[in-house]
Amino acid sequence: MSITLTEASKLATDILLKGIIETIVKDSPILEKLPFIQITGNSLKYNREKTLPTAAWYAPVTGTWAASPPTFEQVSASLCVLGVDADVDNFLKSTRSNVQDLEAACIELAAKSVRQEFENVFLNGDITVDANQYNGLYKTMKGTAWAASTAYALGDVVVPTAGLENGFRYECTTAGTSGASAPTWSTVEGGTTTDNTVTWTTRFGCHLGSGANGATLSLTNLDKLIDLVRGGKPDLILMSRRSRRKIVNLARASGTNLLIGEGALGQVVEYYNGIPVAISDWVKDNYTVGSSSDCSAVFAFQMGEGAVAGLTSPEMLQIERLGSLETKDASRTRIKWYVSMADFSYVKCAMLTGVRD
Repeated sequence: MSITLTEASKLATDILLKGIIETIVKDSPILEKLPFIQITGNSLKYNREKTLPTAAWYAPVTGTWAASPPTFEQVSASLCVLGVDADVDNFLKSTRSNVQDLEAACIELAAKSVRQEFENVFLNGDITVDANQYNGLYKTMKGTAWAASTAYALGDVVVPTAGLENGFRYECTTAGTSGASAPTWSTVEGGTTTDNTVTWTTRFGCHLGSGANGATLSLTNLDKLIDLVRGGKPDLILMSRRSRRKIVNLARASGTNLLIGEGALGQVVEYYNGIPVAISDWVKDNYTVGSSSDCSAVFAFQMGEGAVAGLTSPEMLQIERLGSLETKDASRTRIKWYVSMADFSYVKCAMLTGVRD
């Protein structure tokens, strides 16, 4: 079962918890819509679609049918602990006229910090940097870049070299050693690429580069990004403020404007090609691609079971009133969340990198 935080706030009976959830959801286009799958235990193992079975035409009666089972990649996602303590100083409580306002302000700031840290890790999480996090969308979709003169084993998967990603992944189906320079990659699903003694088979992917050293954002690349998401349009296009300004200017230059609508919480929402455009301060403008260190990324993804979804314990967000502290003249309220993310399909999300101003 999955549920968004917006819906969870409606079901909350604790007024404080309800307020914390509403604070966390406010101003977060991700948390406003992202459904969370409630899991029992501390991790979830799931199968990510890898290759489809091959359909073929057969002669009636005498045709010999060939077995062609689908293949899957087993992925494990573990819940991580995200939390913060909101401490209210007893001296301030005793000398302020309205204690409830002071406590509410402290808890509201703590809830905002939870929202910001969740968004940061959802996009940029990297377990090689912090083992207490989970891998975010950038790390998950980036892929492993092809390398020259390297031994590859069956099942290894690469993408073209940094900046030249073309929306496909390449699976090693004949082991060997790659060539001294990059091959001309096939861009037909199921096609093959010969690379010295390695044979690569083309698979649908999710990473599109802008060029060896990045390039200015264009509506053409934005359209290509949208087309990488298969099985329906993305639920959200997520970018930095700089990139949003760029597409607004590009739209104006073409004689149109982004459509304006209203979000679930009454906020103004811009639409490109019928898809909500959202900004996050955690989409960086300083990713490095080639010789450029001023690159950004744009994400487009569907949300839900079978696409991109959050994972959480059955309790979802929790609050603990710990009361007075022994080593500090203060009382403490703890906000904690056992949470992670799952990307169930390579074709339900996509990322455009190397985006420059």
